[in-house]
Amino acid sequence: MAENITFPKSPFPDGLISISPWEFCSFEPLTYIYFNIAFIVIAYPLYRIIGGFFNWELDVKTPSVHFSDMMALVRYGFIVFVLGGYSRTFNWIMILSFYIALFGYALLAELPFAKQSFLTVRNWPIKMWILFITAICAILAMTGFHIYFAILLMNKNEFREKDDVFIAWYLGCLAIAPILMIFAWIANQEQNTRFLTKFFLKLLRIFKRKPATQPPSSQTENQNTEAQIPITADPDQPDQPQPYNKVSIIHLHHWQIFYTLAFFTRFEHPVSQIAGGITLGIYTQGIGAYGPDSYLEER
Repeated sequence: MAENITFPKSPFPDGLISISPWEFCSFEPLTYIYFNIAFIVIAYPLYRIIGGFFNWELDVKTPSVHFSDMMALVRYGFIVFVLGGYSRTFNWIMILSFYIALFGYALLAELPFAKQSFLTVRNWPIKMWILFITAICAILAMTGFHIYFAILLMNKNEFREKDDVFIAWYLGCLAIAPILMIFAWIANQEQNTRFLTKFFLKLLRIFKRKPATQPPSSQTENQNTEAQIPITADPDQPDQPQPYNKVSIIHLHHWQIFYTLAFFTRFEHPVSQIAGGITLGIYTQGIGAYGPDSYLEER
């Protein structure tokens, strides 16, 4: 028996629509248009206007940078819309929570003790630590709820084989972000220390053949030969790889954290829809205020 899937009314062909609670990829063109209008076309300029009026912390941007940042929101938004199941969960609850989070986080970030970053974590005041720990507890609570809801939804479905695949992939995707962070750490270390290049050169030295030795000769011949042969570098100490011109640092931004969390708020439940709006709102605030800064920064 196949699942009964009700598609929303849309002027687009049904072939463009793929919506199911058991699919990791879902798309509906009309909902996607509404998604972009609500979360990018309106939200980005509105945030910049209100933030500028109240003198919030905003990076100065040229028109070309504004355009690039909005296109970044479109690119990132398409990925999370398709893989995050927003074809099903996008509604007025999510829109309302989105704008509350967008401006609520901005007001919170304007508090004097909250003007911090992960680069200055050792110098955080007590109030900042309280705020940070509270946010971590809220994120863990929402994570636990979504895992529980995924298991609960799994048990309600009759297709056990498909259920098991869904929950395995849902939980397995939680490991994607740590894996990417490990690769980023490797790239950071390679740029700053060239440890991979040094290891590769060390392997080459191991397999490199030593030059054949010549038979001994008289002392006079040796002296003449030494005068003719130029001094070369010690083969055991080859030239070290040159360092890069710029140093890399790891800087985790709040937009990256909440953008990652937005992929897991995929259930048609008010709590999940509120969580989806909050994660998308804070992620949009980060790009709207500062731009899509990279996890690895060069200095």
